[in-house]
Amino acid sequence: MMTNFTHRYNSCAALVRKIHAEIIEKKIDTKDVMGRRYIAQIKTLTYRIKLIKLIQTLSGLALFTNLLTIFFGYIEKPNISLNCFGIAVGLFGVAIILFIIEVQMSARALEYHLTDLKDKEDNIF
Repeated sequence: MMTNFTHRYNSCAALVRKIHAEIIEKKIDTKDVMGRRYIAQIKTLTYRIKLIKLIQTLSGLALFTNLLTIFFGYIEKPNISLNCFGIAVGLFGVAIILFIIEVQMSARALEYHLTDLKDKEDNIF
């Protein structure tokens, strides 16, 4: 899962860089329709990047807490071990919920682009 989160983060970061370069190179006015679209995309991608960073952090903490579970089980501290396990499950549960939210955002963005392409296709034919 951590690898998946990292790939999603890198993909979003690459899109932000690409959009930024297009705005700068093409000297797009951020006040016209196309410019506002770019700005909206950057805001969405920025939010998604923040979500992914939070997901990565929570997942990392869950993994570390699971290691503590094993450690406290090893030194025969079952109560502490069970508490650590509960915390790890909670952290990972929150990370998964945030992941689902981020995937939904990604899917909506793709649907928007597909609708945009369909509109262009209708104009061409």
